[in-house]
Amino acid sequence: MDQYARDQYAGQWQPRAYSRIADHTVGIMGFGTLGSHVGRALSQLGFRVIGWSRHPKSHPGIVVHHGKSGEKEFLSQTSILICLLPLTKETKGILNKSTLNQLRKGAYLINVARGGHLSEDELIPLLNSGQLSGACLDVFQQEPLPSDHPFWAHPRIKITPHVASVSDPKSVVPQLVENYRRLENGKDLLNQIDSDLGY
Repeated sequence: MDQYARDQYAGQWQPRAYSRIADHTVGIMGFGTLGSHVGRALSQLGFRVIGWSRHPKSHPGIVVHHGKSGEKEFLSQTSILICLLPLTKETKGILNKSTLNQLRKGAYLINVARGGHLSEDELIPLLNSGQLSGACLDVFQQEPLPSDHPFWAHPRIKITPHVASVSDPKSVVPQLVENYRRLENGKDLLNQIDSDLGY
């Protein structure tokens, strides 16, 4: 549909080859709580889903690669890459020329994690060369994204203003109340972070 929108803007009548769900493998980079939920939902829609995480994980119907040793195989199978990684010193700049060149030719990038994951100056050449067919970006190194940033004008980039996961009081308040009760009763808190890992 993105290509047809560009064709419309250019006044071109150009039927294009149909791409089926079964033709694509969605790779979720960062297969934690959010990644596994996204993976399950996409699997139910018929996509083949694979994941990549720091440590080995098991998930019904989804192969989860892990660590540096599993990164190459994960990337080589992926035609739609969704980044849901935490931003750490290890993941900063992970969406770079080297990594994105390992994806299937014409892959699509979705970054809804953190702007620091993407090496921004390396994205447009990958789009212009056809290595990537497009990118949907919700997060950026500088926010708000400056009005003169080249991403605004690129026809293969979709931009949203850091709204992919907005905290809704109806979902947040029950979690806060539950953790308060747990704290009062000496139980482990939900959704704890590890300050050593950074997430």
